[in-house]
Amino acid sequence: MSQENVYSASPNYWKPILFVAAPWVFVFLWSTGFVGAKFSLQYSGPFHLLFFRGLFSCVIFLFLSVVLKVKFPSLKSVKQQLIVGLFLQTFFLGGCFFAINKGLPASVVALITGLQPVLTAVLASIIQSKQLKKLQWLGIVVGFLGVFLVLSPTKLGGELSLIGLLAAFFGLTGVTVGAMYQKKAVSDGHIFASTFFQYIPLAVVMGVVSFLYEPNTPTWNAPFIISILWLVVGVSVTAILLLMFMIKNGESTKVASYFYLVPVLTAVEAWILFDEKISFAMLLGMGLSIIGLLLVHRK
Repeated sequence: MSQENVYSASPNYWKPILFVAAPWVFVFLWSTGFVGAKFSLQYSGPFHLLFFRGLFSCVIFLFLSVVLKVKFPSLKSVKQQLIVGLFLQTFFLGGCFFAINKGLPASVVALITGLQPVLTAVLASIIQSKQLKKLQWLGIVVGFLGVFLVLSPTKLGGELSLIGLLAAFFGLTGVTVGAMYQKKAVSDGHIFASTFFQYIPLAVVMGVVSFLYEPNTPTWNAPFIISILWLVVGVSVTAILLLMFMIKNGESTKVASYFYLVPVLTAVEAWILFDEKISFAMLLGMGLSIIGLLLVHRK
């Protein structure tokens, strides 16, 4: 094949590779968001942290949109993207970061949001009248059982903050509704410009909340700067783009099933970085979660 043909065929050549690699890269990046939050919250309140995360993310996507001269969405599409951002960014991240700030382990927050496939399947079957196969339902049940085992008291070894649990489930609702609405809200603008508008609610809402309820400003030292850069570039930019790519190219229930693997990596990362223990029940739960994922995707 000539060099010209290689270049002309490159989009079709790389697309299957991207389809295969995107979920696994996303799972890793998304899992680091939970441990990154726990690390960053040593130097900042949750709402100040999310304000800067949203602000810097807006700056990056606006910069990319302007430099690359991409198409901005219409007014109708802008409204839709703001709604997506309110659920997928503001409610989800706000709930997760607040829960971790209230003492809930990063692995537990990841596990609660790992229930997203169950909630997505139920909502999809009710609202969108989607008929799931028996094996898919079995996979959802098995995956839920795995999450339950990892969330068992033998692993946690102590009482959990009620307000932290409520905040985590609030975040779960946000990311589920946001992902499903994102599937229907087809933007008529470029993905960079659309994502810019999605991060506006995060910056605005968290800016107001942090001003009203967090009198102390963040401690701007090297660890905090590095961690927030990772949360912005690695998670808010790269992981969110991968998530939207998967949502646009797959059924919402199948895309959501990848979240089963996020608690697995988060637990390992939290064990390495924060010495959060891994019990036998947790290992068994990890295995069941992976089996559930495979059943959901079995053709």
